[in-house]
Amino acid sequence: MKDKAAQLTASRKQLLQQMPDLSTVLPGSLLSRMVRCNKPGCRFCEKGKGKGHGPIWILSVSLGNRQVRQIPVPSEMKKEVEESLSLRAFAQLQNVLKQIAQVNLELFKERKRQRP
Repeated sequence: MKDKAAQLTASRKQLLQQMPDLSTVLPGSLLSRMVRCNKPGCRFCEKGKGKGHGPIWILSVSLGNRQVRQIPVPSEMKKEVEESLSLRAFAQLQNVLKQIAQVNLELFKERKRQRP
């Protein structure tokens, strides 16, 4: 019985080592958009010819309750946001947390079984 608890504790420790650096994690997605200024005579926005200004970069963050916040990202910060945003890092964080919670649940059950 104690072996199982030790295995679960070791498994949890291994999962903790897979956690991304939490100090840089951002939730959300980085989007690219072309925008139109609609100013008369703008060569970028000319109907049928112009593609618009940009691309501009937007950090799109879900706030829950069907609310989404879109935050413009200056082009000089795009690389930094891509690296720290890393949706993969946020998704990885959530995945590892779920796994740790599952291990903790199993560990709780094991400790409960070991009680006199």
